[in-house]
Amino acid sequence: MRIKHLLPPLLALLIVGCASVGEVATVPPQTQAADRTLANGHAREAARAYEAQMADAGSSLRSVLAVRAANAWQLAGEHAAARRDFAQVDPKHLGGADGVRYRLLGAEFAIADGHPAQATAGLNLADGAIPAELSARWQRARAIALEASGDRFGAAAALAVLAQTESRHQAIASRQRIRKLLQGVNDATLAHDAAALPAGHPLYPDAAHALMARGLPLPHPLAASAVSLHPERPPADDDGYRPPLKVAVLLPTTGSVAIAGAAVRDGFMTAYYAETRRRPELKFYDSSDSAGGALDAYRKAVADGCDFVVGPLGREQVSALFARADVTVPILALNRSDKPAPPASESFALAPEDEGIAAAHRLLGKHLQRTIVFASRDDNATRALAAFREAYAAGGGVIAAEATIADNGPNYGPILKDTLAKTGDQYDAIFIALKAPAARMLASQLPVDGYRPVPRVATSLILVGGGNARLDQELDGIEYPELAWLLHPVNGLPDAGSLGGKLPSVRGGGLRLFAFGADAWRLTAYMEALAVSPQASVSGATGELHLDGLGNVSRDSAWAVFAGGRGRPVQDDALRLEPAASNAP
Repeated sequence: MRIKHLLPPLLALLIVGCASVGEVATVPPQTQAADRTLANGHAREAARAYEAQMADAGSSLRSVLAVRAANAWQLAGEHAAARRDFAQVDPKHLGGADGVRYRLLGAEFAIADGHPAQATAGLNLADGAIPAELSARWQRARAIALEASGDRFGAAAALAVLAQTESRHQAIASRQRIRKLLQGVNDATLAHDAAALPAGHPLYPDAAHALMARGLPLPHPLAASAVSLHPERPPADDDGYRPPLKVAVLLPTTGSVAIAGAAVRDGFMTAYYAETRRRPELKFYDSSDSAGGALDAYRKAVADGCDFVVGPLGREQVSALFARADVTVPILALNRSDKPAPPASESFALAPEDEGIAAAHRLLGKHLQRTIVFASRDDNATRALAAFREAYAAGGGVIAAEATIADNGPNYGPILKDTLAKTGDQYDAIFIALKAPAARMLASQLPVDGYRPVPRVATSLILVGGGNARLDQELDGIEYPELAWLLHPVNGLPDAGSLGGKLPSVRGGGLRLFAFGADAWRLTAYMEALAVSPQASVSGATGELHLDGLGNVSRDSAWAVFAGGRGRPVQDDALRLEPAASNAP
């Protein structure tokens, strides 16, 4: 306890700097030997070696030995011993790395004792003055102290510096933390602090993507050097078209999902052959429907000299690939994963989460900020609703009331009355995540149970079990996100309405997978342009495509509305919250 009470005055000294610097000791050979012991990873042995020399050392050398012993004990996890030796240090006898070591230890103790402001002050030193062997600890401590002090942007900046020296998996974890921190920074602070970053700061790409995700302008363009470019490829065309040289496509041709793989393949190849400019060599690999099949296909593609990989299609397959530390060739995965994407890789999916986010932005773009939610327990609905909640709340929206609707109905009256009572009649929109049969019954009963005719927005789950125009008239007026190609011609693709008669793979749900495959080709050709500028987008068959900076392809959906029991294009696209400024067609 006595040692702990000594820390505040010691920290105050290190924060303001020493008023005068005394004699700095010359380090004898036995101390250098202890330094080598520490460098070899034997922290406890080094700490004891430093302490053994302290008894016969003069005051200046004793301070050097004490700070090095404290540092070694700290690295060994012996924090009480570290504090004991730290208390014996006179900082005026420290210079160079020992002075930095003293500041770092003091800050680490201040963090542990709940004094983040003191720690932040002690760590206020230019990055160039920090020895390489202390840099990682310094930035990590600085990030913790700044976050605890409420400076999320500063914490993210420290982590961005740290990530440059970390292993791939450590850096991925740091980048995930950076993105979480930036999400908690308000718009004004984010814009101001991003503009104040020094040129070339490693945080700027993340800050730029965070700004773009909120529809805010960039203080300056994202440098091309922030992206892994490929000097072996021919230069990009004016519109950003710069495909790889040899592309591997990993799709299942055997197993239970082979039919889905065929639809994706046909869409990919149709868009590929519609391109008249230079096209890469393609090689297809059977990824089957297992994680092992996807890993084997990827290894074969790398061995065959492919410089870009599209696929695999399965969620577990994508996770298996993303978990590997030896992923060297960039991947455009055709599904989401709970694992972060490897460097220069992205995941692309027709995910329910995207539709939940799109619905939230749709409502917020119309200034509808109090919404009633009706959803089923379906996995698709659950995932869309979770994303809707987060995006809607982030934009200032409030869920006035929420109800779970069973698919089998038929009388929702008690649920509807109870839900309406919870709102106090304070609502201006309704969000629906239900299949068509349940949505039809809900829509028919809403006016009967006293609901006002407010705007209604659904996910595309509302199409499941639908298709009968006479019955679907109950859905008239409900808007839902739809694939652009199913509403109007896109990028020279064949007419969606007549394609099913010519191509068996696209019948039924295959149309959506065909469009998905077509966009996988477009992304392959424009991936570099999208990565260089967060403002760039590609107009695809599934919507407007861009990168979200989190390893995912983000999709701005087209919007349809039921009219006469059929989906029709919505004519007010200008109401989108985040319109994409396209640098590529």
